[in-house]
Amino acid sequence: MPVTPTDQPTRVDLYARVSTLDKGQDPETQLRPLRDYAQRRGFAVVEEYVDHGEAPARNGPSTNG
Repeated sequence: MPVTPTDQPTRVDLYARVSTLDKGQDPETQLRPLRDYAQRRGFAVVEEYVDHGEAPARNGPSTNG
């Protein structure tokens, strides 16, 4: 019997972003509840992405128009 798309779990990626690591920010703080949510909903987590970006400078020109 062929497998139809509805027979397979929804595939998802997880994304966490922390702007600094020196202030006690840990991507696991964001990823843990996302993993729990995905598991409860029956999603298949394909990949986890962590952005260790830095916050933009606040003394530059405004981008709000």
